[in-house]
Amino acid sequence: MDPWLILYATAFISMDIIGIPGNLFILFAFLHIFHDQGRVTIGEIILAKLAISNLLVILTWGIPITLQTTGLMKMYGDIFCQISLYFYCIGRAMSVSITSLLGCFQCISIAPSTKCCLPLKRKFLDHLYTIMVLLWIFNLIISSTRLLYSTSSLKNVTSPYVMSYSFCFVIFPSYLVYLGNGVIYVVRDLFFLSLMMLSSGYLLHIFYNHRKLVKCIKIYMSKHAEIGAAKAVLALLIMYIISFGLDNVFWILTLYTSKWSNRVTEARIFFDSCFSAISPVVIILTNKKIQMGLRCSKKEKKHRSVKVISTVVLRKRF
Repeated sequence: MDPWLILYATAFISMDIIGIPGNLFILFAFLHIFHDQGRVTIGEIILAKLAISNLLVILTWGIPITLQTTGLMKMYGDIFCQISLYFYCIGRAMSVSITSLLGCFQCISIAPSTKCCLPLKRKFLDHLYTIMVLLWIFNLIISSTRLLYSTSSLKNVTSPYVMSYSFCFVIFPSYLVYLGNGVIYVVRDLFFLSLMMLSSGYLLHIFYNHRKLVKCIKIYMSKHAEIGAAKAVLALLIMYIISFGLDNVFWILTLYTSKWSNRVTEARIFFDSCFSAISPVVIILTNKKIQMGLRCSKKEKKHRSVKVISTVVLRKRF
């Protein structure tokens, strides 16, 4: 067996094993918090939507590639290919959009409450849900080319403008459509990457000046939670910039040639998807509310099991 294929299959199997439970844990923890407290913060809502987007990427792309590389599923039909690739592209697009939105939200929440920042904070918070809905609509429209031009086979294909996605191929009817679609994707990703880089730079600036701004213990205690959350968001932003930055480098290269190395394409697909598996690990390790939610659920299960055992013992006695 080809060593590259073994490495490729192992990478996607690891991504599925880590990514699916990790994102489900995040959603479960936030549901548990909402059930106990009756509310969740805006940051937690954004993280939950990020977990949903990550799950969409892994379920619609990570698992099919894993099944194909391991030989459990050798061929996929055109309809499955179109639907799977379409939802994968939506999940990927929402992942980049929500991560960028999370960075902007964290910058606004940690910014000093001055006369200039307060109106900006209010406008952002008031229109946050509208922004999320618009992002969904925008990405649904942009990704529609995957529904129109995707196929599972290259038989009887005359167009040289083909984009390979492992078991699926996007066949563009002309060079103008091929180049235009690629440019739109790259511009969109570069826009959100630029927002991430700006927000990362601002967060680093805040961290650098944090000790200088601290004048008393009360101020430190009030800002401590925000600083901790900002550090977690910064870690996500850096991870995203690395993984999707590499993906976009490969994407730009493939725009200038119709035939490219299969290994480069496979590497691009993996870097495109690995953020969806690694990010939940960072969120779980850095978010104390999620950790507390998981611990509380474990305690509740133990408490329920003790109750069941006690009731069974009492019934037997009487």
